[in-house]
Amino acid sequence: MGKLAVVLFVLFFTMALGGCTPQPVSSESAPPPKAVNLKTPLVDYNSVRVVQLASEEALLIDGTYYEVTAASTFTTVSGEPLQPEDLQPGDLVFLTASKTTTGQLPEKGVLLSLVKHEDDMSQQISIAIAHVLENQEMGDIIAPEIKSVNSHLITLQFRDWANQHKYECIVNLKSLAFHVKEISGSIQKTP
Repeated sequence: MGKLAVVLFVLFFTMALGGCTPQPVSSESAPPPKAVNLKTPLVDYNSVRVVQLASEEALLIDGTYYEVTAASTFTTVSGEPLQPEDLQPGDLVFLTASKTTTGQLPEKGVLLSLVKHEDDMSQQISIAIAHVLENQEMGDIIAPEIKSVNSHLITLQFRDWANQHKYECIVNLKSLAFHVKEISGSIQKTP
C-alpha cells in the first residue's frame, strides 16, 4: 500500500507542476482559424469581416479603406494564393492590418494579410450579403457586419454612409429575400 501512495503522490505532484508553467504572451493578432476538414471548416461568422469593395490598390472592409502594398499577402483558407482583384463584395475574410483612427468614415489602414473563407456555407453567406449590398434601398451603406447565422437566415447590421443611421437586415440564404429596418443607436457624425 505504501508504494501505491508514493506513485499517486508523484503523479499528483507532476500534474500540479505541469499546470504552473507560465504561458507566453503575444501582442500580435491571432492567426486565422485553421480548417480541420476543408469540406466543413469551423468558421466563427461573428469574427469574419465582409469585403465591401475591392481593387488592386485598396479594399473597403468594416468602414476602412485598407491600402494594398507589395508586402500585403492574399490567400484562401486552403492556402491557395489569391489576388486582390479576385475578391468580390460580400466575400468573408480574416485580415491582419494596421488602422489609423480619424473619427470619420471611411477610416484608413494598411493591409498586411487577408485570408478568404471558401467553404460552402461561407460562399452562401457571401452571395446573400452581395445581394443585399446591390439591392438594398437605404442608400450608400458602409461597414456590413454579421451578427448571427443559422441554417437558413443571416442577420447583418450596417450604417448609412451619409447620415450614419444604423440598420439591421435579415436575409434568407435560400431565397435571398431580405428585410431591412432602422435600429436605435444611430451614430453621431463628427464635424
